[in-house]
Amino acid sequence: MNLKPRFHILTILLFIGSAIAGWWSVRTLAENILEQWATHYAEKQALYDKSRTLQPILREVALSRQFANSQDIREWARQPDDPARKQRALVEMESYRQSFHDRSYFVALLKSGHYYFNNARNEYAGREFRYTLDPKQEKDAWFYDLVRQGRDLHINVNPDPALGITKLWIDVLIRDGDDILGIAGTGLDLTGFIKGIEEEQVEGVTSLFVDHGGAIQLHRNQALIDFGSISKQSAEQNTINLLFDLESDRQSVRRAMQALTDPDKRVVTEFVSIDDRRHLAGITYLPEIDWYEITLLDLDTLLPFSQFTGILLVYATTLLVALILLNLILNRLVLNPLARLDQAMQRLQSDEAVPESLAKQGSGEIRRLMQGFTRMARAVAESRHDLEQKVQQRTLALDRLTKIDPLTELLNRRGMTEQIESDLERARREGSGVGVLWLDVDWFKGINDRHGHAVGDQALKRIAEAIAHTIRPYDIASRWGGDEFLVLMQPTGQETLESVALRLCEAVGNIDSLADRNGNRIRLSVSIGGHLAGPQEPLDDLLRRADEALYAAKAAGRGCFRSTPIVAPAIKLDARP
Repeated sequence: MNLKPRFHILTILLFIGSAIAGWWSVRTLAENILEQWATHYAEKQALYDKSRTLQPILREVALSRQFANSQDIREWARQPDDPARKQRALVEMESYRQSFHDRSYFVALLKSGHYYFNNARNEYAGREFRYTLDPKQEKDAWFYDLVRQGRDLHINVNPDPALGITKLWIDVLIRDGDDILGIAGTGLDLTGFIKGIEEEQVEGVTSLFVDHGGAIQLHRNQALIDFGSISKQSAEQNTINLLFDLESDRQSVRRAMQALTDPDKRVVTEFVSIDDRRHLAGITYLPEIDWYEITLLDLDTLLPFSQFTGILLVYATTLLVALILLNLILNRLVLNPLARLDQAMQRLQSDEAVPESLAKQGSGEIRRLMQGFTRMARAVAESRHDLEQKVQQRTLALDRLTKIDPLTELLNRRGMTEQIESDLERARREGSGVGVLWLDVDWFKGINDRHGHAVGDQALKRIAEAIAHTIRPYDIASRWGGDEFLVLMQPTGQETLESVALRLCEAVGNIDSLADRNGNRIRLSVSIGGHLAGPQEPLDDLLRRADEALYAAKAAGRGCFRSTPIVAPAIKLDARP
């Protein structure tokens, strides 16, 4: 008789014998397994809800920060009565309105108290100024409370009686250094947002979001939401205390929230009682918006223990007995050969050769299995080798596509950004200087318009070649975008930075291989802005300072170099297109 029917007969006998075993002795063990599974499920559900919730909010937070940091908005906030600044600010606000998910924005200015708003229907176009904030009015207390607290970002569910809307508001302070000029931001429609969360909820799982003080900010039952938390006393707020039956559960949840201040803690779980039903609470912190997400799992709904406890215990006990007997009876027939097969599989996983002697192990079906595995191992080894070569080739090609500009074969913006960040970090460790040269091709639009884009592309190629031949071997050049190039120099000093920049101006001016359709030479020149990074200077500041120097070079007549600070007179070259 072959091994397969022998296994079937023996397994049936073992399962029949195990059916009479008493399952009460292992009930506690099964309960522990159930709780461990539920805890793991709660952690995964909490992390999933956290990721799903942050997606729509984080985009709006990032846009709101950019909105509040807009140069036009800040200049207007300093001088709200200046008509020109106001007009530029209104144009900027309309641009951001089109980008926000809810197609709405608000701006509140501290100096004038004026509140501006427009919505998705563009209902207030031309009359964006809605009303004047009054510190004596309760409805406007949120604005002055946020200014007094000085928190750069605040997210709050709050109705606006003057506008007749209720939203999830994203409030960002407009700052000029340490001075607060006002508040700007947007909102997400509360009804639609909660509906989106509720549609993904499964039976027995409830997700809610609370702020740092425990006030409920989002819940599918809107009656529990604490609207306008920022202007309320703690005793007036709808907090998580409304959800739990026992004071001990409330304290446990608050201790869990406190524990999540440890960055190593991702999720904390606690067993609580809600409406006399046992729940497992999975709590996680959302530092990006300073909220907590609480996922409540109704164990009676998700894990109805009474429906499968008997089957679970019987099969657990049966499996244990079956494993013991199979180990004693079938060790010689199956397990020893399979152990050798397992060792061979581990060797295969470690990319080691499988011994040829494996094909001679065992007998009957086991030997045929060993022989088949040996053939498969040889085929896998050959396929793995071929696959690794293909993956390496494709990886190199993909890396080149994502980091190299195809026209000039210099680094593109993405590749250069990674390189600058890496060199800045190394410079901080080593104390060496990092410099950036920002090049802009003068009158490039005129070249495209007059001679065509094909000639414009040739001009970019020639300039890229001139840059590559002029800079030092260890400097790095990139096409930053359009007709702009960026050169990263590290290590460098101010004199070296200026010297290379002047050579670049001269090299581009000497390009004589570019001609129009009539064979006439097309003269090229570049304006260059340079900046030598200071200690601990971040990437954004480095690029901003280099851009300012570039604008200074353009203002000086183009075809020249300026740096920050400008320490040398402009060396003027021919700047004709």
